[in-house]
Amino acid sequence: MSKRILFVDDSEDWRLIVAEALREAGYQVKAVSCAGEALLQMDEADLALIILDLDLGGENGLMLMKHLKRHHPNTPVLLYTGMQHHDEEAIERMRQQGAAHFMRKGKIEELLKKVEAVLE
Repeated sequence: MSKRILFVDDSEDWRLIVAEALREAGYQVKAVSCAGEALLQMDEADLALIILDLDLGGENGLMLMKHLKRHHPNTPVLLYTGMQHHDEEAIERMRQQGAAHFMRKGKIEELLKKVEAVLE
């Protein structure tokens, strides 16, 4: 059975591209655009990974991550963002708050490699 991933990103283009790439790699993907839709997925007890954008069109991805981690404490969270201004100190704080990994948006191949590494 393929592993289930929740992908949260407010960019429709990224959501479609990434979700399709993950599906082609053999994962089951639920792609949603906002915190409200993500919260509706909290009952999914068998999530293998949560991929979360930090800036969800005005919603705070870090606050959403904290909430999701309360309900899925053993599910790794990969923060995936287009924001370029995070320094190492800010990234470390995000890790302390529950993020297993942090990546800047870029090449889909890099994301797929990171997902594979996280789920091994």
